Amino acid sequence: MWYDNLENKNLWRIFNAISEIPRESGHEEKIREFLVSWAKEHNLEAKIDRAGNVIIKAEATKGMEKKEPLALQAHMDMVCVKKEGSKHDFRKDPIEILAKNGKLVAKDTSLGADNGIGMAIAMDALSDKELEHGRLEAIFTFSEETGLNGAFQLEEKDVVSRRLINLDSEEEGIFYIGCAGGVDITADYENMSPESVTKGKALRVKASGMLGGHSGGEIHKERANAIKVLARALYTIQKDQDLLLSDIKGGTRRNVIPSSAEALIVVNDADKARRAISELQKKLSDEYSLSDPNIRLDVEEESLPDRALSDFDSYDVIGVLYSSPNGVRAMSLKTPGIVETSSNLAVVSMKNMKVFVEWSVRSLVESLRDNTADEIIALASLCGFNAKAGSAYPGWAPNPNSSLSKELREAYREFTGKDPVVTSIHAGLECGIINDRVKGMDSISIGPDLFDVHSVNENLDIKSAERLDDFIKAFLSKK
Repeated sequence: MWYDNLENKNLWRIFNAISEIPRESGHEEKIREFLVSWAKEHNLEAKIDRAGNVIIKAEATKGMEKKEPLALQAHMDMVCVKKEGSKHDFRKDPIEILAKNGKLVAKDTSLGADNGIGMAIAMDALSDKELEHGRLEAIFTFSEETGLNGAFQLEEKDVVSRRLINLDSEEEGIFYIGCAGGVDITADYENMSPESVTKGKALRVKASGMLGGHSGGEIHKERANAIKVLARALYTIQKDQDLLLSDIKGGTRRNVIPSSAEALIVVNDADKARRAISELQKKLSDEYSLSDPNIRLDVEEESLPDRALSDFDSYDVIGVLYSSPNGVRAMSLKTPGIVETSSNLAVVSMKNMKVFVEWSVRSLVESLRDNTADEIIALASLCGFNAKAGSAYPGWAPNPNSSLSKELREAYREFTGKDPVVTSIHAGLECGIINDRVKGMDSISIGPDLFDVHSVNENLDIKSAERLDDFIKAFLSKK
């Protein structure tokens, strides 16, 4: 196995078992079954709550009965993305893990260490017969990646602990005690007037090669958004000639920065369009030489489609995508170095001549979250879209009096000889929701070094994950 030469074989054995099970958001049936079966195998109490979260409990070991109960928390689902041309089926195929240069990666897909490694660390602690610990719970939530659904439906009666370590962060040595809230926006353009196509040239314009990534954790890295790049290309063509839009698609999930997008268009002068794209490619290569060096625009000629949107409707669609707020909107003045507000133009699709668009907005400030959402809705509405905001989720306000944070920091200093960085994060975490659902809960979020999540470049630092696993056990065993 890929982990035969790694130090913490039990941790990686568990992680590998998790990775073999399909667990795309909204399809967590098999991972639930696995967790309950695994708990039974290790003589642990397991429960699937009414919503679909899995809670596993271990009684305190001898001599540790008076210690306060503690919950380790992670989410079951993963963001499923794959390379263009990959035949991987996330509904049935296991993730193929590769160990390279001290990192774990997946062949042609996202790795799922977000949050599979959090699950594995919790399960390693639960199943360690040599580990002394107080009463311990593991809370595994569902559909975190598509709306924090499991956390929103967690019931207080099912949770004993009032201290919780969330294992869904991505930087070793950084302790998060607060996070941004967010809201998703959807828009559709249905009142269009498609027309028959009888002349012109059909071109497929593709924007690809971009890194993408997590729309919360990596929005500050100034990476290109493939939908915005595509819209810029189409707008550039549209400035010089009429353009009819026949198809468009890009992005995979609301919390993923799109890494590819494409459109099928009809123009009168294909050569002029190609020249415009060629000139734009030069500009993009220069603009993103550091943040996205492999950014690419391609144009291929295709057969004329039967139908396309009118030039007026095409202009509206391209205008919304090109003008849409995207990326970092403001940096926090209260917490220097942290993004305060951002938006991600996440998904565009077209079906039966109807266009659908999705955005994700995040902010540490609730009013700015809502204001950015309103800006997007106003823009989309001006261009004829029906736009609306979905359910918002709250931010997690830092608790300066957290006893768990204090104890964990002291333990980390004792374990590593270093002080952790204690801060907030722009990405959404389940802690704020769980704190609201379970009164009196004191939470903190930590994790190993994990890079390029929500993309095919996702990779996990092996030693970092092993160190975190050892630290969690050391903390649990403190008397």
